[in-house]
Amino acid sequence: MSRPSTGLLIAAGQERRVPLRGRISRSLASCCIARLLVLATENPKLPIVTYIDSPGGSVSETLNILSTINGIHCPVVTFCYSQAIGPAVVIAAHGLKGFRVAAPNSRFSFKGIIPVTKRQDSVELDSALDMMAEVLAEDVRKPKQQVLRWFREGAQFTAQEALTNSLVDAISTQPLFPKASELS
Repeated sequence: MSRPSTGLLIAAGQERRVPLRGRISRSLASCCIARLLVLATENPKLPIVTYIDSPGGSVSETLNILSTINGIHCPVVTFCYSQAIGPAVVIAAHGLKGFRVAAPNSRFSFKGIIPVTKRQDSVELDSALDMMAEVLAEDVRKPKQQVLRWFREGAQFTAQEALTNSLVDAISTQPLFPKASELS
C-alpha cells in the first residue's frame, strides 16, 4: 500500500537538494530550475543545497540556472563533491557567500564550455565568456580580466587552490548550512 503524497518535494526536516550532475544541457538545466523553484515555493526561508559534479556544458543554460538562483528568495549553498568544469565553476562560486564548499579531492577547471549555439562564431563565444567572467569576477572579487584569463587558458584548480582563489569558502566532506540567525 502506498502512502498518499503531501505534495511537498521533500519531507519536513530533510535536506533540500538540487543535484547538478552531468553535462549542463537544456534538459539538466530545466530539471535544476524546476527543483529550485519548487523548493523555493515550499519554504522561501530554508536553504537549498546544490550538489555539483559537472564536466561543463552550455553557457546559455548555465546563465538560466544563475538567473533562477538570483530570482528566488531562498539562500542557495553550493557543494562541489567531485568536479566543476567550465560553466559549473560559475555555479559553484555563485552560492551563498560563506557557504560555498568543495570536497577535499574535488577539482575545478575552466575548460568544458559548449557554445551557445551549434554554429556559433568566435564573437558570440567571446560575448558568452564575457558574461560568465563578469558574474564570476563579482562572486570571487577578482578583476574580470583575471577571470577571463582563467577561461581562455583553461586554468585548473585543486580544492585548496579554489579556496585560495575565492571560488569556494571552505573545504569539507559535507555542505555547510547557515543558521537561521545568519539568514536574517
